[in-house]
Formats: sequence, structure tokens, C-alpha cells
Amino acid sequence: MGKNIFFCLCVGMYGIKAVAQQHNFAELMQCHNSSKAPGMVVRLEQSGKHIYSGAVGLANIDTERPLNVDDIFQIGSVTKTFTAAAILKLSEEKKLSLQDTLAKFIPDINPEFRYLTIDRILSHTSGLPDYLGDPSVSKIYDKYASIDQVIQSISKQPLNSEPGKKYSYSNLGYVFLGKVIEIASGTPYDQFMSNTFFKPLKMDNTFVITKGTSAGEINGDTTSRNEPKKYINPEDSTERRWNVDRSWIYSAGAIASTLADMHLWQNALKSGHIISKESYKLMTSKALLNNNAHVNYGYGLDIYKISGLDSFSHQGQVPGFFAWHVYFPNEDLTATALTNIDTKHPGPALLDMIALQLNLSPKPVNSQKAKAIAASLVGSYRSSDSKILKISFEKGTLYSQYEGENKIKIIPRENNSYSYECTENYFQLRENNRKHEIVPVYLYQGEQEALVKLEL
Repeated sequence: MGKNIFFCLCVGMYGIKAVAQQHNFAELMQCHNSSKAPGMVVRLEQSGKHIYSGAVGLANIDTERPLNVDDIFQIGSVTKTFTAAAILKLSEEKKLSLQDTLAKFIPDINPEFRYLTIDRILSHTSGLPDYLGDPSVSKIYDKYASIDQVIQSISKQPLNSEPGKKYSYSNLGYVFLGKVIEIASGTPYDQFMSNTFFKPLKMDNTFVITKGTSAGEINGDTTSRNEPKKYINPEDSTERRWNVDRSWIYSAGAIASTLADMHLWQNALKSGHIISKESYKLMTSKALLNNNAHVNYGYGLDIYKISGLDSFSHQGQVPGFFAWHVYFPNEDLTATALTNIDTKHPGPALLDMIALQLNLSPKPVNSQKAKAIAASLVGSYRSSDSKILKISFEKGTLYSQYEGENKIKIIPRENNSYSYECTENYFQLRENNRKHEIVPVYLYQGEQEALVKLEL
């Protein structure tokens, strides 16, 4: 469904409770989640080797049934990667061309949309609007509708921009692509996905939800701003209309899957076993705008660097669920995190695990080395907004404290660095123009503005 800005929930200046030791993924999972709340499942695989699978939290708050790594979760907009692959498969079979227009497959479409090409829709550069925020749609999307009824209801808004002018994420476009798949293949979307991908790859627990809101045993929950620790059914949310029959999400976000199946999918996709290597290259190449500028999206995949490393990924959110699936091609690392709560992004926890596996952060040090690092770090630092941060070393423990705020324990790391507890984001002491400064380094956002040390 909607594209969410990743890691607004990122652990930055403030830590949580327990500290994760390197490669202690289970402890890190506990660090980010409660065993008495909706939780997450995670899997990491590198170069054909299974590195870790884990689960924490409850599948059902009422019965207190715990999550396990084989549970089926809704993956939301990660569905778009599958839909894009299906379009490319049909292109390989000469059943469509990426330069075909919507009018060829949906003749009675909104006249503004008739000449939009499939390749522009795949890369979110067609100028199409979204539809999930349209009040006229949200009034009725709690009830089942056929794909033709859905398209008729969601196609009334004008284009946001001319095709190829800018990147603009659109669930609407990927619903259209589902209809294109049906017309080009002569098969309903869910059956085409099953026959073409799921069955051949033995993805036995992956399917398209065609009606209703459930994929099986796992309950999806949400929270409200006023009561962030009270877990409720999304259908009961009073803050937003969050009861969405999955027929309205369709090829833009209605697939359900498991950790193991997602890794079967990734292995087949990158190897050329399910679509050609040429098609996969198209998926993983940044799209071009009319002015020849690149966007950070290919066909059904986000394409950008994370901690300086190339990555192909997609995140997904539907009522009750959040997902993030990412592949690092140069490291041949696949990582997936699925949650059954839609207000908590799984990215920070998964990215911490990725950082441990790929050694992206300075390692924590022992107590002897901590003293040496403490000697360098202790002092006061001014941020760009004139806040003063004080780092102190008391009875063998490092602390940081902003003026007027509580003192927080920090973890000394190699290379004159430190972190807060329960995160691989870190802060590093550096020298710049003869001044000492602390540079925050976040795994996802990269380096942030430095705090300058106040000299005595």
C-alpha cells in the first residue's frame, strides 16, 4: 500500500534496553521487541547459507500464541516486486510490450491514463496519482469488489504530472498492472501468480488474498497515538479508515508469504530461473526521467545504497502488517523482516542484524579499551542547534547527557566511537580543521551533522 518514509522510527540518539553482542541475533530481536506484544519474524541468508531465522512476540494477543518463523504474514507492497516480475515474464513471452499503453488492455480507462506506457507505470514515473487517500474510495473499500469495479472507482482523479517528469509512488498504477496481467495472460491475477511463480518454485505458503482481510492464523494489529501500547484490530481504529478488503489492494499489495518462501523467491529471481537475467537487470536498473535524471526505483524495486552498499529492496504496509525485504547484490545477502503490527517498522531491527553480519559498525570494546576511548570522548559538544551534549566516564561506564535531559549509558566501540544500547547506529570522534567533533553515523541515513567539541 502506501509508501512509507523508512526509518522515521530509526533508533538514533536514544536507546532501548538491552545491548546486543555481535552476531547475537536472538538477543537483538528481544531488544527491539516484547514477547508479550505483536512482534516480528526475521531471516538472513548469505551466499546460499542460512545465517539466522528468529521470531519474537505474539501471533494473537488474546490467545497469547507466540509467533514462529513459519507463520504466514501479509507482505503489503512487497507484492509489487512480484507484479513487476509477472509483467516482465509476459514481455519475454511476447504477450505484451513494455511500451504498450494502458488503452490496449483497459480500453475504457480514464482518457488521461490511456496513453500511459507499462514501463512508466512499473517505475512510478507515469504521473499517476494514488487512490488510498481518496475519501470517495475509503468510504467503500471495506467491502469486496471485483477488479473491474475497483478500477472504475479508483480511476477518476487526474494525473499528478506529465509522464516521465518525476517519480511519484502510485498504488493505482500497480492495480492497473494486475489487470494488464489478466488480459495479456487470459488468467486471473492470483492464478497467474500461482501457476507461474508460486507452484514452480514450491512457494507452498505464498498466495494472493482475493477477498477479506485475513491470510490465516496471524492477527494483524495497530495502535493509536494516544495509546501506543494498546493493540487493537485495524478494523476498529477510530483514527483512520483502516478496514480495507484486500480486493482493493490486489496486485499492489495483497500477497501473503513466509520467510522461507521469500528467500526461495529471491534466489530464483537473482539466478534467472524465473525470469531471464536480462529482465532481472531491467528490474534492478534505476529508471530514467525525461531529463535523463535517474530515480531510485527500477521495476518493482527500490534501488539505493544502504551504508554505502548497493541494495534492491521493497517495504510494504497493509492494515495490521509491515514488511521489509532487501537484497545486497555484492555481498549476496538477503534479509527479510515481517511484522504483525502496522505501526512499527521492522527495518531498524533488521538493519542492526545486517550491520552485525556485514561488520558495518565499529565493534564494542572490552573494559580495558573502554578507558582509552573514554579519555578521548569525555567532554562537552555543541550541536548545530546549540544544544550541549556532555559525555562523562563514571565508575567504568560512559554516559551522554544533553542539558536538561536524563543521563544515558553509551557503549564504547572501536575507532573512538560509541553507540547507544540496542542499536548499531554509532557516533564517531573525528578531527576536522584542528577541531574535534562527534559525527553521528546512521546505518540507513548515513552521516549526520557533527557536534563540535568545546575546548576548555
